[in-house]
Amino acid sequence: MKLSKRLQACLNYTRKFNNLADIGTDHALLPIEAVKEGYVYKAQAIDNKYGPFLRATKNVKAYDLKDKIKVKLGDGLEKIEADTDVAVVSGLGGSTMRDILLAKANLSLKRIILNANNNPYQVRAILSQIDYHIIDELVIKEAGKYYFLIVLEPSFTPLTKQEVLFGPVNLKEKTHFFKEYYKKELKNYESILTQIEQAKDKKPIQQQITEIKEVLS
Repeated sequence: MKLSKRLQACLNYTRKFNNLADIGTDHALLPIEAVKEGYVYKAQAIDNKYGPFLRATKNVKAYDLKDKIKVKLGDGLEKIEADTDVAVVSGLGGSTMRDILLAKANLSLKRIILNANNNPYQVRAILSQIDYHIIDELVIKEAGKYYFLIVLEPSFTPLTKQEVLFGPVNLKEKTHFFKEYYKKELKNYESILTQIEQAKDKKPIQQQITEIKEVLS
């Protein structure tokens, strides 16, 4: 079994934890690999769609891991076990991830690993509400698409507006795919700007352009 780049990146941050909850598990590849390779002791493969639930159940059975991995049909973090200490939420948009985190009161997870396919700032914007801070970030490119890895641990650390928009670790590291993604975003906004006639409509686009140029400078 070979994991995608983005799932492998998530897996790397599950090491030495006990009970993993994989939200939106689909085929349950991540929890299977995490348990099989000893990254975690046990896991929960959770999905809110019946098709993925059946696929996950089949795969867990095929790897003979029914005693270590529980497959569940449910939304977000609502059905996680009390001793869950690490959770992965991957392949969803930032706004959906924000809603998942806000829906679960009193999060007691030692680590949350998020891999958003858009709008990662939506997650950063609510960290004060859930009392978590960012310990690592990475922009991943796979099959021509960009994914935004954000790793959280308990206790909030205040962020500047720029850090909310772009990520505190991303701003320090400015990795290759981080710069590549925002160079493309800059071109998109500049193209949009040429098509707008009203000055009042240009202002928010010009603001986006200015913010990206500051980061890339």
